[in-house]
Amino acid sequence: MVQRIAIVGGKPTWQRGMEAMVADLGFGTVVCADLPSWEPGRGGQAVVVFISDDETLDTIVDFAAEYPHIPVVAVIPDLDLASLARAVRAGASGAIDDADPADELREVISSALRGRVSAPIHLARAMAQRIPPPPEISATVDGREAEWLQLLARGETVASLAEHIGYSERETYRMLGDLYQRLGVTNRTEAIIWATRHGVLDAAPGAPSV
Repeated sequence: MVQRIAIVGGKPTWQRGMEAMVADLGFGTVVCADLPSWEPGRGGQAVVVFISDDETLDTIVDFAAEYPHIPVVAVIPDLDLASLARAVRAGASGAIDDADPADELREVISSALRGRVSAPIHLARAMAQRIPPPPEISATVDGREAEWLQLLARGETVASLAEHIGYSERETYRMLGDLYQRLGVTNRTEAIIWATRHGVLDAAPGAPSV
């Protein structure tokens, strides 16, 4: 069976260059005017799509949903952080500027075939800088809070915990929420994982834990 990479969109000269590059990688090619017209069958390995407008991005969304095992590489004129983010959200496994050298495009395709996401490093760094740092975690959990975490880890409900510690269920939810925020977690499961990693579940009930 011939393993094929689809080349979608772009001008004929671009398509011919892509066909030669894909042949160097050892794959057959199929050229399509648009992504919905390609039926990959069992031989489909990857797609290289020239992104000309937002409508093309929409077709990636549909294709990625139907064929999640087939990576899509987006070739984007004047690639910037916003267009990279849109392509990845649409389902692309990598993106590259159409003006980048052939060797770089070949590497992006190879990475996609290995199940890795590729992007220019300056854009990856810019994207990482937009992710807020995790909140600082308090160095200690007092004995009362350690007991809460121990009881939750044993399967106690918030209602039974509230009865055990003598607070209303609503107040207990509020106190647990404050504790979760201080620990840098968002829910009970993450709090128990945090407690396990920090030895809180091994401490004696009521004893402070670092």
